[in-house]
Amino acid sequence: MALLSMGLVACNQDFDTEFVPQTNLPESLLQMSDVSVAAQVPGTLNLADYINEETGTVKNIPIGTVTVNEGAMPANTILKAEVEFSKDADFANSIILDANSLDGSNEISVNPSLLQDAYFNEITRNPATAEVFVRTILYTVTGGTAEAIIGKPGENFFAERTVQFTPLFKVQISPAYYVIGAAGGWSADGAHTQKFNHSDADVYEDPIFTIIVDAGGDDCWFAIGDDTAIDAVAAGDWTQLFGTKGASEDLTGTMDRRYNLGGDHSFHVTGAKKIRITLDMLEYSYKIEPVNIAENYYLIGGPGSWSSDKSQKFSHSSADVFTDPVFTYVFEGNGGTGDIWFAFGDDEAMDAVGEGTWNKLFGTTGASTDLSGSFDRRYNLDGDHSFCVDGKAKFYRFQINMSDMTYTITPLNFQEYIYEAGVNNDWGAVEQPLYCADGNGTYVGFFYAQDADWSGGKGAFKFTGAFNDWSQGNYGTGTINDDGLSGTLIDDGGSGNVLAEPGFYRAEVNLAEMTYKLTPISGIGIIGPAQAGGWSEDTDLTYNPETKAWEGTVELAADEFKFRANDGWDINWGGTADNLVQDGANLKITEAGSYFIQFYPLCQTKAYYTISRK
Repeated sequence: MALLSMGLVACNQDFDTEFVPQTNLPESLLQMSDVSVAAQVPGTLNLADYINEETGTVKNIPIGTVTVNEGAMPANTILKAEVEFSKDADFANSIILDANSLDGSNEISVNPSLLQDAYFNEITRNPATAEVFVRTILYTVTGGTAEAIIGKPGENFFAERTVQFTPLFKVQISPAYYVIGAAGGWSADGAHTQKFNHSDADVYEDPIFTIIVDAGGDDCWFAIGDDTAIDAVAAGDWTQLFGTKGASEDLTGTMDRRYNLGGDHSFHVTGAKKIRITLDMLEYSYKIEPVNIAENYYLIGGPGSWSSDKSQKFSHSSADVFTDPVFTYVFEGNGGTGDIWFAFGDDEAMDAVGEGTWNKLFGTTGASTDLSGSFDRRYNLDGDHSFCVDGKAKFYRFQINMSDMTYTITPLNFQEYIYEAGVNNDWGAVEQPLYCADGNGTYVGFFYAQDADWSGGKGAFKFTGAFNDWSQGNYGTGTINDDGLSGTLIDDGGSGNVLAEPGFYRAEVNLAEMTYKLTPISGIGIIGPAQAGGWSEDTDLTYNPETKAWEGTVELAADEFKFRANDGWDINWGGTADNLVQDGANLKITEAGSYFIQFYPLCQTKAYYTISRK
């Protein structure tokens, strides 16, 4: 770490920590050639050798001694030293401490408690021994107030050296933690299925671990362990697990290893379907929150009224609310004519509003205009904390995650087309558009879901916001409903592919609500008096995955016809050859004969067919 600049001003008190070298001071009249610093920093610096926590005694860390040539010190002037510590050799990120000195002494030293605090708060919380760089900066103080740096900037550092530094941290944080017990059972294998979530940061920089687990019934008991503890359980040793220091029913508190507690001290929760557990392993503290998710949630305010009529109901997938805790509501903007304010609630909250009680609604814990954040019941907040948008977007998607109590508001301005990208078209290299007719985010298109060797026999695809461009939206599956033909979407490059049985489909994608629905197309044919079956029986075409067209050679009379799917009229096409639309006008053959027809359903505005005489 960077060497601390040491002050030689006669004093014994602690000094405030500084974090920017004072190299902007004027140059001292005392020349560098008249000053030398002999380094005394030990090569191995363990703070436990300088701080005795049992007795409370502290011994200063020696840094070096200063020698000034006789007669070189200006009148009425004393020396001040600072010591700088850094984990980088260039001292780009360092801590600087004022040094301690004794009256009349030329010895430079540092208070180890100040070093401990500065290292912990400004460099790292990791207690591992690390290589640090140390150096000293010297100043002269004239008349008690005027300071000047010794030497020119870039030349004023003394006694630089490298040490192996060990901080005085008792906290040990493991890279992973697990719940053992609860619905996962009291086995090592079950524990590994209940792993806490954590960010990608160093565990000493982010010591927070979270998990939501099934309570396993009304009477839930569990403990917590790291890999060492779980491995010990597998070997028959249960003492290394963590238990609560307080009562088993305490929902907040601190914890410790069982071998320090003298018993199992397991955690105990009753009356919750699921529980959220948050650990702060820097403090060895925990928080347990019952997670009770309602079946329905409703917007109040916004584009509707502030009434309790429950008319603005959030949408939800067909999955259990604990499996999929995300609810979505989409509403229109107002062209920016004014702010739109709203809140939301479950049935209990809305019923309470009907009786004149508003504090059971949910509001944001942050600023009303925040587009993402966390929320809570109003009775836990200091006001209504309603949500607010400016109304300028065409639509707004309001998504709430009732598991972790977070929300996201997304302004939506939908483009005309999105695109399917999958095995069938080399992941977007061939255009497979879906069309949105009215700007509300609901897209419809037709394509073939093709399988691959790795897809388990399923057709695999996703949706993109632009043709052959994944940067404008990458929509993969969030949940797949039991029918295998519908589910939710996530705009995330790490999301999974949408999977369906191989075949041709009509796809409906709602990017406002982030859902999709597939309708299997078992066949497409020609119907009408231009072909042999008239208006009662189709002449079937065959799908060609190479040309991506429904095609065939058909004997046609000089008469009318249309295209339709699944031998029914729910999905049919007419209009003109270069623009086939749902329920469009009948098409016409002007001269009887044998024709080769290729039909490309694609989507509204892009569907077409080609016909050539055989």
